[in-house]
Amino acid sequence: PYTFSLGNIDLTIKSIESFKFYEKHQKSTRELTKESGSFLWLRLFKDVVLKLPHDEQAKEEMINKLKEYYHNNNCQLKLIEKFSQEYKSEDAIKWYTGQPFLYKQINRALRTEDINLLYKFRYFISDLSKALLSEYQILKDSFDSKTFYRGVRLSKEEAKILQKNVDKLISTNGYLSTSFNREVALAFTDKSTDTEISVLFEIECDFVNTNSVIMASIAHYSNSSDEEEVLFDLDATFQILSIEKDSLLNSLIVKMKVTDEGAALAQEYIKYNNQRFMTTSVVIMFGYLLTEIGQYDKSEKYFQRLLENPNGEDLPVIYCYMGAAKSHQGDYETALKYDQQSYDMLINTQPPRELASSYVLNDIGCIFHRKEHYDDALDCHKRALKIRKTHSDYSGISSSLGNIGIIYRTVGKYEDALDCLKECLKVKEIYLPGIHKEIANTLSIIADIYSDMDELDKSLEYHQRSLKINEKCLPNGHEKIAINLNDIATILGKQEKYDEALDYFIRALNMKENIFPNGHLSVVSSLTKIGFIYYKKKDYILALDYFNKALKMREKLLLGKDDIALVDLLTSFGLVYTKLHQYGNALDYHMRALNRSRIILPSGHFTLTECFTNIGSVYREMEDYPKAFQYFESALKNEKENPTKDNLLRLALTYDQMGICLSCQGDIENGLEYRLKAVRLLEKVYPRIQYANAADTIGEVYFEFEGYDTALECFFISLNIKLKRLAINDIRTAETLMNIGNVFIKKAEITKQYKIKARFYYEKALDIYTANKHINTIHILNRLGAIYENIHKYYLAIEYYRNALEKFENYFLSDDFLKQTCQNNLARIKWLIK
Repeated sequence: PYTFSLGNIDLTIKSIESFKFYEKHQKSTRELTKESGSFLWLRLFKDVVLKLPHDEQAKEEMINKLKEYYHNNNCQLKLIEKFSQEYKSEDAIKWYTGQPFLYKQINRALRTEDINLLYKFRYFISDLSKALLSEYQILKDSFDSKTFYRGVRLSKEEAKILQKNVDKLISTNGYLSTSFNREVALAFTDKSTDTEISVLFEIECDFVNTNSVIMASIAHYSNSSDEEEVLFDLDATFQILSIEKDSLLNSLIVKMKVTDEGAALAQEYIKYNNQRFMTTSVVIMFGYLLTEIGQYDKSEKYFQRLLENPNGEDLPVIYCYMGAAKSHQGDYETALKYDQQSYDMLINTQPPRELASSYVLNDIGCIFHRKEHYDDALDCHKRALKIRKTHSDYSGISSSLGNIGIIYRTVGKYEDALDCLKECLKVKEIYLPGIHKEIANTLSIIADIYSDMDELDKSLEYHQRSLKINEKCLPNGHEKIAINLNDIATILGKQEKYDEALDYFIRALNMKENIFPNGHLSVVSSLTKIGFIYYKKKDYILALDYFNKALKMREKLLLGKDDIALVDLLTSFGLVYTKLHQYGNALDYHMRALNRSRIILPSGHFTLTECFTNIGSVYREMEDYPKAFQYFESALKNEKENPTKDNLLRLALTYDQMGICLSCQGDIENGLEYRLKAVRLLEKVYPRIQYANAADTIGEVYFEFEGYDTALECFFISLNIKLKRLAINDIRTAETLMNIGNVFIKKAEITKQYKIKARFYYEKALDIYTANKHINTIHILNRLGAIYENIHKYYLAIEYYRNALEKFENYFLSDDFLKQTCQNNLARIKWLIK
């Protein structure tokens, strides 16, 4: 006969993989990581199993699965047949402790979170939980409090991870076997070795104040009753109180206590998701939880099985959550089909479930956003917003406003985006406490929009406000605080405050390294960002050092997997080597980035455009203009293959590069034509000063080659951008006004009426230059004097010439040539008056 003992249980605390941790001070279950989601799923799973039909069909499915697994083991097949004939629900503990074919399969399914297999065992798991609950009541009536023990050996690395989780909540993936007897548990620890450490878990249970964690004394079911076994149900939650080394035992003593917080977290999750459809169905919530922790296939299969036998569950909600799973997998068409089924059911029921339908509209809008169908996305989110306002659903209102704002940002309508996000912020500040991470998140998005608008001081202000809130409402060292630090560093980098940016990036890196001691892609991202700051500082050797660290960690974590982040990293190497004039290395990295992009991305993707452009830029630096032009042409072709709306900025930059290549080969005329195309496109995108500068540059080239009408077109495009983006008296606006005046002076050589226009723009420029006491004040005064001199209005001319000389003397300038010019102008006009 088989003898049961503690050591035979397949899944206990045998390795760190059995642990699921949850940050005790985490404020919400709304944004689940895979780790925290795994912590919750067993709590929900048990509730689901207890609600599923407990019938002969469920039992038969389990028996068949067991027979399938042990089909080559006649001994086990006989036991399974005996189990099939003799099993009664009240004997669940006896069968579990006595037969390995049961507990091995159940615990294997629990350890691997195999939903399909667990579903097959739902009949027995339900019985076992009910039996443990019945035995628990005996234990609870017998003690006010009790300590249980479990002895194991862990690797030193696993022990270190355990030590970093003091004060956190902890659960195990499955049933946890312990003992009343400390000596029995110590017998399982063995001696510590060079690679493993003996660990004794001491678990305190306060039966008076703890109600949701079920455990049972099962020694009377076991052939080894002297082990005094106590079995915890699969959803037990504990808090790690302390971890100390016991020198006498040469073991780590891990003190834990049983806690109800796991059950409370599960209820919080249900309550939060209840807002979507007014359903408290744990059966449905469990399937959605699988989606939230990234188990998309499992979630879809779970819901498909549920549709076969819904047992009164809410069908529109099932279809909606199936849509969510398919959306996360990138299968947007199937996701839309499921969501449309859900929406139609909600609207066509009597009375229509209008508020619930707004959440489906929200999901549909998000899918259209991902498909880059922005008008359709906006329509869905605006319809959802209207419904939510009618029902005073403040959480939903803020969500819709946020989604609409993000779409406006995506399409470059930054003012509209700001309006929506600021309204979203106001709503959140009404229904949420003042210190809340949701408010911090909205502040960060507003900051990003200000960054898009080049209003970097405002962007920095909002990022800092977000950081302050997160520092108050999140535990020290939380990943979101590291993200805040990264955001602030990015803005400081854009402001060319590179040393300050480095300080923030390094703080974020240190925080992430504490969170992820064994490396993580977010650490790779931080290393890359630090490297890029050194690149901007022109410290190219340090930049390469950080890029290499990032690449090495990536390879360790992903084992050669290609993704966009790798393409960006390879591109960073290429940029540095270009600056070092190591063009061979630069081309090598840029080509590697291009080749990987071709593997993982569809034709027309903007990353491919950037890869072609980077290679073209290297050839341009090498003065191999035909080769450069060829790659810029490839960039242009790829951009035009993009199935979404043209990205005017990328097109403009590509045309400009092509124009420069042609000009450098001596084809000035065609080169200017390409660059003019670029300027005309820049006029249509969100106004930025660098675009105005580009228009000025190309206008000056046309001016030099006497293409005055085209030069004016470029300068007016620049002026319109600057008037939108700069303060009234900004010198940069005056420079463009002066350029326009210069063109009209040249055109006045053909038609004198242009002198009037020249005078108008010179006077506008003069106001700005005078306010700034700029040297160009003197040049403009002289040019205005010349206009009046040429039309024989000498008394007006003399006023401008005299004013120019006075300004020269007042500005204490040492330019002898300019001084002589002013004096000559004044002397000449005086002579003409005589």
